[in-house]
Amino acid sequence: MGRPGYMSLYADERTQQIFDEFVKIKGIKKSTALTEMLEIYMLCQDEELYTELKKKSLGVEVAKQVLVQRADSREINDYIFMKLGTAYDVDGNAMDGYDTIDAYIRNCSENGEGYTWFSTESLHFGMAKKKVEYYNSLCELGEKVKILFAVGDDVNDIVYSATVMEIVSGRDAVACPDDLAYVPCEFADEEKAKIWIKIADIQEENELKAAMLKVRSTDANLKQVISNSQFHFGYVYLQEN
Repeated sequence: MGRPGYMSLYADERTQQIFDEFVKIKGIKKSTALTEMLEIYMLCQDEELYTELKKKSLGVEVAKQVLVQRADSREINDYIFMKLGTAYDVDGNAMDGYDTIDAYIRNCSENGEGYTWFSTESLHFGMAKKKVEYYNSLCELGEKVKILFAVGDDVNDIVYSATVMEIVSGRDAVACPDDLAYVPCEFADEEKAKIWIKIADIQEENELKAAMLKVRSTDANLKQVISNSQFHFGYVYLQEN
């Protein structure tokens, strides 16, 4: 009977010699290289089946813990934040933050699916790839990810929140990942953006206020930084009492 955790792999002698020298030069353990090779093989053959089997093996709750453990504690953000300023529709008409959110709420209702795609160019290079992967993983596992919307001018506070369903972001601006029916008509004229966030359950936010939150990257109080117009999009967390 084979030893638990071990398996025999056969290859021609020349390939084995090259492999031995390769991992030695790279400073990689053979077990690590072989494990990664097996995972890559399964992903290439049938990614969906591999994911299902891995979730079954780990258990949903354990899988969630693994995701958290793999992320740096400074990168585990409780909320995505967006401060809404003046926007302009396809006809050039100015829209304040309330007008903008009203358009997205209406689109959720009109398209019959209950969701809409919110876009922004607030980050020059888009959202970091690891953050996009992290949030999307949480969404896929059934965790509730929220985006908080603040309105500027005299308000400078959180007014709305929504549930995040998916994020698409990159360095280059792209069109909506979905049909334009899922973008408000005010912005649907082939709009391109570096950040697209699929959201649902848009509603007034009555519990969380800017003064209760801190900016993840600096620990600055959110109310203070948005009042000074220094922060428009990013990641915030609820400070402990």
